[in-house]
Amino acid sequence: MDSNNTLLITGVTGQLGAFLLAELLGWGESPAHSGTILCAKRPTSSFEQLECVAQFYMQSSKAYLQPHIHFIDLDLDSGADSADWLEAYCVQQQLPKVRSIIHSAAVIDINQSAIGGNKNERITAEMLHLAEALSVVHFTHISSIAVMGGNAPLGQLEILEPKDFQPTKKKVGLGSYAKSKIYSELQVWRAQQEGLSTTVIRPGVILGIGPLHRAPQELWKRLWKGTLPFATDGCSGVVDVRDVATIAYAVHESKTEGPVIVVAEHPAFHELLQWMQKGLGKTRKIWLLLATPWLNRMRAVSFLSKIPWVGKYFTAQMRIMLFSKTQYNGSSGHAFLKNGYRNIKDSAYEFGLFMRKQAEH
Repeated sequence: MDSNNTLLITGVTGQLGAFLLAELLGWGESPAHSGTILCAKRPTSSFEQLECVAQFYMQSSKAYLQPHIHFIDLDLDSGADSADWLEAYCVQQQLPKVRSIIHSAAVIDINQSAIGGNKNERITAEMLHLAEALSVVHFTHISSIAVMGGNAPLGQLEILEPKDFQPTKKKVGLGSYAKSKIYSELQVWRAQQEGLSTTVIRPGVILGIGPLHRAPQELWKRLWKGTLPFATDGCSGVVDVRDVATIAYAVHESKTEGPVIVVAEHPAFHELLQWMQKGLGKTRKIWLLLATPWLNRMRAVSFLSKIPWVGKYFTAQMRIMLFSKTQYNGSSGHAFLKNGYRNIKDSAYEFGLFMRKQAEH
């Protein structure tokens, strides 16, 4: 990346954003970025995830605090209105102008709906307005495989390609997160048609590390506490967070249009949880629920989805999440990794060892 330009990153205090910053600092597979990096955050943002990632890479907990890294409070809900402030900040700090943006911030939820809806589409639109106001030369958007869809019945194997983006498909069974990511991507493709250079990255389920109380580590927390009694034989695309960060760095630098699918493997959920549990040093039995007969049993009691508190466990979206056999062709992401994707079984064990130390302290 050009050291004469400033890079703006959103979501840096989240799991992926923290690993992306580590990659830009040269802690991962890529050479260190020599230019200025502006890390957008909320005034209330915690630095716990950044400290956790620094410790994972055997750095001091504050190693991310470097002269060319600037943490700035930025309201992502009013991106265009922030352009003048950002330009003034760069002048005041004698920094080059912001010339590129990596947008990795996202609100993650798996509910069928949410009060007020998911903010991802609105935030993405505002960041694109900011990119236009700043006349940036490139914008990279971290999307999700949640935007992809095929036609196979639930429970049957289907392999999806980068072209399998179906913004007009029926939204029945889609949670607010998936819907927001679909509409966010539409915003990016619209901006590209209007002349903005863009990259779209679609990671699968990201396996990583972080504070146990944070939402991305819910599985680690439940495995540690023994509150995850069963799993299914369904699957999804899974990838090591470090591979996502490496690919995001590479595609942004090369201005690859994409969409780039970042998926390493498709382990059954039951198998993945056993790998994670082994890293944690836990041996509790996890019961396996096979699609036959449990999928039809869940369909038979779908009326329970209307009941407060427990209803979310009986929705169509939950059935899809638990029993889907959909797979994703991650070769477009693989092309940006020197040694290919990390083995997910090995990653689960390595991350599990780290998370065990976190839990014990």
